[in-house]
Amino acid sequence: MSLRHPFLRCVAWSLVTALLAGCASTKVPPIGAGRPFQLEADERRIWTDAEKEEAKLEKSGKVYDDPLLEEYLGRIGDRLVGSEVKEAGVGLRFTVFRDPSLNAFAMPNGRVYVHTGLLARIENEAQLATVLGHELTHVTNRDALRFQRDATNKKIAYTVAAIALSIGVAVAAGKQAEHGNVVGAAVLSQTANAILGLGLQLAALAAINGYGRDIERQADEEGLARMVKAGYDPTQAPRVYQLLKKDGGDPGRLENFFFGDHPRLDERIETTGALLASRYAAQAQAPDRIVDTPEFNLRIRTVVRENAALDIRAGRFNLAKAQLDRVLAIIPRDPVAHLYYGDLYRIQSQRARALADKESLVRRAIDEYTEAARLDPAYPDPFRQLGFLYYQQEERDRAREAFQTYLRLKPDAPDARRIKEYLLELDR
Repeated sequence: MSLRHPFLRCVAWSLVTALLAGCASTKVPPIGAGRPFQLEADERRIWTDAEKEEAKLEKSGKVYDDPLLEEYLGRIGDRLVGSEVKEAGVGLRFTVFRDPSLNAFAMPNGRVYVHTGLLARIENEAQLATVLGHELTHVTNRDALRFQRDATNKKIAYTVAAIALSIGVAVAAGKQAEHGNVVGAAVLSQTANAILGLGLQLAALAAINGYGRDIERQADEEGLARMVKAGYDPTQAPRVYQLLKKDGGDPGRLENFFFGDHPRLDERIETTGALLASRYAAQAQAPDRIVDTPEFNLRIRTVVRENAALDIRAGRFNLAKAQLDRVLAIIPRDPVAHLYYGDLYRIQSQRARALADKESLVRRAIDEYTEAARLDPAYPDPFRQLGFLYYQQEERDRAREAFQTYLRLKPDAPDARRIKEYLLELDR
């Protein structure tokens, strides 16, 4: 096969990098360890490749753009790593990935990606600090460099494993679709297309494969130490892993990423629980530890809401409902949340078998769309959805009025021509 194939390019990249790494030591000082930080030759290549992979991820269309959320994550990150990392000249950057699966990963050069699915599951800032502490430890400990050098010493076992994993995941997605599990294949292929499909080896290592049990256990322990030092409540660490275990690991959902893997989560729960009972027993009992902040719910609210829309499209209705309930508990008058609730009921009605269930769900969808339109009369989307439902219910006058309102509010809508066709049908 030609080296144009992305997986073979990954093999070639790893072989060359491994040979260049040679007999370099796996013992590297952490960033900010009291000495000036300087990239080593093979590490410089890793950072260069990381920047190239990040550029591809930026173009994948999966980035969730929210500057205030990124700034909020950055402040937590600074609190967790302290001033020594910033003084070493390593800038932490946070990007939220529009993906409903349970995952977060860090690139070697300080870019941390967090999936909306993970943010939508956690309950408070201390749990968020648990996840970020783990990922930031990978950055400060230079784990990509350590792992690559260690893999070299093991006759490049990583290369074989990474390529096998890439092919295996891609094949798994295809087989899921072949067997009718379109939802599962869709959840998997979102990230597979963005990382594995583009041949992003560093991202695949950080996001899917992990750095091996020893390095990951060390990141858990040091990440917990970081959150304790930053003043957070350590009892939230096992709690977040329990939450992720509850929502992830279901083969139907294909949550086969790092924070959605049952065996790894079991180990994390056990490890953090043991540390709470020993090293951090006093901090676990202290009443003044940080669990949550007012800003957490404000910054996470829209992420939870938009991830609910992703889960609705993936057919994960219970997860979506819980997320929308959470949003409306914070701001009951959120018109977008009511719109998404309408989408939830509408799609459920399409899958309902009993006629009575179908009709009930349609009426609930109409009620939610109507509420969204009432809360924001200038919001065009609820009127579009009402138009379709009324059209299907053969309520011609209401359908006409809803479609006309939609076009008045959004005359340049991409589907304006199609809506006008429906209006012609209603006027016949």
